Amino acid sequence: MNTSLSKFCKDHDLPKSSVYRRCQELNIDTSDGLSPEACDRLLHEFDVVTELPAIEPESAKQQPVTVEVGNHQIVLAQPDLSQTYSLESLWQSEVAAFDDPLAIAAQFLQTADVLTAEMQRDIRLREHKLQQTQQAKATIAEKATEFKLEARLYRERTEMLATAQSQETQTLQQSLATLQNLGKQE
Repeated sequence: MNTSLSKFCKDHDLPKSSVYRRCQELNIDTSDGLSPEACDRLLHEFDVVTELPAIEPESAKQQPVTVEVGNHQIVLAQPDLSQTYSLESLWQSEVAAFDDPLAIAAQFLQTADVLTAEMQRDIRLREHKLQQTQQAKATIAEKATEFKLEARLYRERTEMLATAQSQETQTLQQSLATLQNLGKQE
């Protein structure tokens, strides 16, 4: 039965990111959990010692244990130490780092230069638009003053013309009335 990567790491007090990275290096598939063989291989890779629970027979519990101190020495053979070591088991924390920080810095500088140039271009466009707006405002203000003067003159002249037209029309009506009064009365 497969064991999830999270459970494996929790059970053996291992950092999940380190175990996952080692699985990738060893071509161990983690998509369906870890097989028992993969678990054994990872335990070996991370130098994890698992202790099997001791099973005591029923008779051992009832018999008293006697310990004798002997005068002997066991000489052990020189251990064969591995020539490949991993410092990963000594790490206290994960390190977050970019593979190529100088490439990222170069990309940032290039992007910042492009954005700076675009900001300066936008400022020039806005300044040009402001100048056009100010020029349009000055032209319109001058024409508006001229127009107000012309409108005032127009009102005065039309009022004068209307008064004259009305007077002339009244005089014409009076002349027509005089003519009509001379005509026959039926």
